[in-house]
Formats: sequence, C-alpha cells, structure tokens
Amino acid sequence: MENIQNAAVSPVYPGTVLKNGSSGSEVARIQKYLNALRTKYPTLSSLSVDGRYGSGTASVVKQYQAIAKMKIDGAVGRDTWNALIGDYNATVGGSADTYPGIALRPGSDGEDVRHMQLLLNEIARRYTAINTQTVDGKYGGHMSDAVRRFQRQFGLSADGILGSNTWNRIITVHAALTSGNPTPVTTPYPRTVLSTGSSGDSVRFVQSYLNAVAGRAFLTVDGIYGQNVTRAVSSFQAANSLKVDGKVGSSTWSVLIPAFNQTL
Repeated sequence: MENIQNAAVSPVYPGTVLKNGSSGSEVARIQKYLNALRTKYPTLSSLSVDGRYGSGTASVVKQYQAIAKMKIDGAVGRDTWNALIGDYNATVGGSADTYPGIALRPGSDGEDVRHMQLLLNEIARRYTAINTQTVDGKYGGHMSDAVRRFQRQFGLSADGILGSNTWNRIITVHAALTSGNPTPVTTPYPRTVLSTGSSGDSVRFVQSYLNAVAGRAFLTVDGIYGQNVTRAVSSFQAANSLKVDGKVGSSTWSVLIPAFNQTL
C-alpha cells in the first residue's frame, strides 16, 4: 500500500494569542493540559474544559507562567504555548493526536481541525467512500461529510461531529494504516434495497467496495446508483453465487463487506 506518514507531532501553535474572549479546541486543549499538570504542580487551580477563555483560565495561565518563570500576562502566546505543551508531553505524554477536550463540529476552525483533515484525507486513500477535502482548518460541509462517512464504516454514531470517540477512532484507524494493517469496516446495511436511482452514502460504500474488490477504480464514487453500478453489482453477484438482479439487498451487502475487507 501507499506509505502514510505518522502525524504524531506536538500540537501546532494556533498562530494567534489565546486570551480573554478566545474560544475553540485550542483553548480547551490548554485547559485540559493545565488540569493534567496539577499532578506536577498541585498549586494550579482546576478548570472546566469548555473551550472558553475567561478570567478563570487567564488566572490559571498566570499561575503556570509564574511557576515556569515566564512573563505573567495570563495569555497564551507562542512561548507559553510551547512551554505548556512541552511540559505536558514530558509529564503526561501527548501529541497532536491527543484529543483536545471538546468536540469539533461545523463552525470549528484551527489547527485541530486541520490535523483531522490531514488524517481523514490519508484514510480516504484506502477507504475511498470518504471524500477528500481542502486542508484549510475550517469545519464545513465537506468535513462533516467525511466524518459521517468515516463513522458509518467504523461502528460509530454517524452524526458528522468529531467527539472523543470519533477522534480516537480516526487516530487508531490511521495508525493501523501507517503500520500496514488496515482496519476492517463494519458498515451497517442501510435497511433498504439499493438499486438504480438510489443515491447517498450507502451507494458510495457500494461503489468504493466494488472498486476495491475489482482491484481498479472502474466506478466513480459519487453516491449515484446508475447503470454502471447495476452492471457491476450483477457481476459481483454472479461471481459470488448470489441472485443476479443488480440490486444490493441484505444478502449482497453481507457478502460485499467481507469481500472488501479481504482486500485490505
């Protein structure tokens, strides 16, 4: 398979100072890391990990800056970010793969979104039903689509939101690809027969899996069940002693999923 790089590096500084009024996953990460460092610095006050930078967060940042003998301003600029991230990594152990503490969802932006976009794009090279997207750090419709399609293939609730379970599953699936041991899919049957005129994610899965079984991308993965898909399904059914009708019901689906997994 193609070489996929391991992205286990430190979380990237967001590029702007985090301070009163800031919000997002980078703020949540700072809150989470400060809480974790209380085992090392018990004088640090506890924080709610909510991704909102208020006076409480500023106060604890000042406490940390005093301990670290840094400029005490209650804001997380590049120097404070690097010190805190490095301290956490050395004390607890973490990387950009560490869940930041709050869910990423439509409207989120920043380096955590960018990191997930990179990983999903790499995963999509093998699991082609997942759409690729521009790596721009913005959680829009394409990101929601990719997350949802990932979730449906790997046994998660398909809500298009990147919470801790989805985040950690993306990390483990990507790590398995990196090690050359791709993760089998557990894509559930859509509970409706797919046939000419059907559309949506389930059709994308059929197209993607048939391409993998054939060993070539002869079907466009666009979620539209046209005549080419009907013919491909009929050929697959004939090759697997199934009723040849060009439709994907539960029997064909139950054979197609393991057939795809055998290609991984």
